[in-house]
Amino acid sequence: MDLLYKVKKVIDNYNLINPKETVLLGVSGGMDSVTMFHILLKLSEKMDFKLGVAHVNHQLRGDESDRDEAFVRDMAQRYNVPFYSGRFDVRSYAKEKDLSIQHGARDIRYDFFHDVAVKHNYHKIAIAHNLDDQVETFLLRLIKGSGLRGLSSIPIKRDKIIRPLLFTYRHEIEEYAKANYIHHVEDSSNKKTYYERNFIRKNIIPIMEKLNPAFKEKIFLLLQDITETDSFFQTQASNFLKECLYSHKNEFSVKIDDYRTLDNQTRFKIFTGIISELGSGFIPLRQHMHLVDKIVNSHRPNLSLNLPKGIRVKRVYDRLIFTKNPPIETCTTHMDIHEGINILEPFGIALEVERYPKKDIFPFTKPIEARLSENIAFFDKDKIGRLNVRCFNEGDRFMPLGMGQIVKVKDFFISRKIPLDKRRNIPFLLSDREIIWIIGHRIDNRFKVTEDTKDVLKVTATVLPSKRDGQSD
Repeated sequence: MDLLYKVKKVIDNYNLINPKETVLLGVSGGMDSVTMFHILLKLSEKMDFKLGVAHVNHQLRGDESDRDEAFVRDMAQRYNVPFYSGRFDVRSYAKEKDLSIQHGARDIRYDFFHDVAVKHNYHKIAIAHNLDDQVETFLLRLIKGSGLRGLSSIPIKRDKIIRPLLFTYRHEIEEYAKANYIHHVEDSSNKKTYYERNFIRKNIIPIMEKLNPAFKEKIFLLLQDITETDSFFQTQASNFLKECLYSHKNEFSVKIDDYRTLDNQTRFKIFTGIISELGSGFIPLRQHMHLVDKIVNSHRPNLSLNLPKGIRVKRVYDRLIFTKNPPIETCTTHMDIHEGINILEPFGIALEVERYPKKDIFPFTKPIEARLSENIAFFDKDKIGRLNVRCFNEGDRFMPLGMGQIVKVKDFFISRKIPLDKRRNIPFLLSDREIIWIIGHRIDNRFKVTEDTKDVLKVTATVLPSKRDGQSD
């Protein structure tokens, strides 16, 4: 099949380019990208789209890099196509970002193409990846231990990126270039086998082709199967996230029982999907998910795991919570409380303390318990001494309302399934060092209002409005 016709068929079948669109071509000067330029230049006349050319000088090969830039510029000018170039110090960038030279060059290249496309209103960015590139990439990732997604095909299109030559073998490109007298420049680094991709291209693939001449075709078919399988698991994960993911501010959570029943591959995709939502730049690996699985399968109700980039995964009873917020620091604040309104900014609340004769606040016709709420507490005034507020301390004990024995506050928190990292944010109201109210939860039975009470101390807790709620400085 004629390569020009083959590429046009791929463009049509995958809707890569529409009439009136503008396409920016990433052209290095090598045979693949230059041939792509000539093919799309011919097709642009028939299919009514316009071209531009972008070239990145990585400044890695001295005069040779400058030669490549000049070659691509001259080619674009010869055919009256807009040309954009960028020069970058790839070595410094890669060292700063702790990347390989190849990885750093790729990042710079794609960033530059996207910047040019946005600035000059190009609808698509064409990259000259071909089927041989797919095979080489597959082997590279296989050697490094990639998962299903990593082993999948290079996508024919993603966002603005399109790859019109993706289903074309390199030998087809070579034959087309030779038949049409298409000139290009050679990158001398392609001959150096200490680069992993070059080593695979020159040493591994020829051996495989000796064993099976159809080796590349077999890999291509395998890639299609892997991509379909990966797509299935991705769909499963996406459906789960839509139906079962709970979000609140910077936290995402799922029910552990729902998560645990899923297969390993779907769980990994859910894990990576949630990490992506947190926007931390952290790329999760299989070993990270194995650590999360230990939390999920543990019998302990409260566990946490700190991952790179500030990601924290917590098990809080029946939920698995993902957050990138740092762990909450232990609160050590102590604040005295007086009658009237007390603003307690460290705790995010205000406490209003009022004194009433019992007969004014508790009619005899209503039981005392009918007036109880989480944010209002009543105490026998004669049993109350000096008031202050503080946080939870290890070893704290009190006698919950309705009980006749003292219990550990820790056990009370566990019984009410209060998350471990939230316990030290709960303020305690104390009278002469005795806990009389875990604010918002339970008063101490020993300080409650009884039939013998004469005066009642009413304490009302109100959440302070925060700047996030629209308050200004």
